[in-house]
Amino acid sequence: MRLAGKRALVTGASQGIGAEVAKRFAREGARVAVCHRGSPHSTEPVVDAIRDAGGESFAAHCDVSDPASVAAMFDSVAREFGGLDVLVNAAGFSDGSIWKAGVREITLDMWRRVFAVDAFGTFLCTQGALRLMKSGSVVNVASTPALAGDIDGIVYASAKGAVVSMTRMLAKSLAPDVRVNCMAFGSIETGWLTWLGEKEAESYRASIPMGRMGKTDDAASLALFLASDESSFITGQVVVLDGGEVLR
Repeated sequence: MRLAGKRALVTGASQGIGAEVAKRFAREGARVAVCHRGSPHSTEPVVDAIRDAGGESFAAHCDVSDPASVAAMFDSVAREFGGLDVLVNAAGFSDGSIWKAGVREITLDMWRRVFAVDAFGTFLCTQGALRLMKSGSVVNVASTPALAGDIDGIVYASAKGAVVSMTRMLAKSLAPDVRVNCMAFGSIETGWLTWLGEKEAESYRASIPMGRMGKTDDAASLALFLASDESSFITGQVVVLDGGEVLR
């Protein structure tokens, strides 16, 4: 098992990519804290799936944009696990109206809402993890529009651009004990597809040389590699997972 004996925390893990990462980590031997912001029931399927498969997991309620909530979450991780080896900052926020908003329609409140979770939350959770992490791996989440630009999603892409810069700065600051890397996703089949019409979704698919959108399982495979000792000489990198969509 590639994460045997490791203690991991995955934020934004009640659904989508975060949920798949949490379950994959558990299958590879990690004890996994499943972070969520919504209802206490929102993580039950993930935690139950891990436990039913023989793994160890618990739910950690947290609003990653709130310093007090983040501190409380890491207190619970300390009580349950006694330390931490892996942090995956998968929590993110956007919605269709913000994604589709034109430059003239974007408000300061939109910037605050997205940056609070995607950028500030990533930093707060990393800072909190350092209380418990003597050595280990931090895996952040960004998006290819932050690297190559796009028409839609300017607020989201800008927040992810901050995560990219943060990843590189933290990697330099925390080496050699803690590695920090970032996954930059292209079109992955998650909830954002509900914002698109059928023709628009098909145009995204048509732009991908691999002929399909990514799966949450693809994302979990990359997260596992970056969390494991197999990537022990990799830090400060932004690894693109997009089926060749932007070919950077």
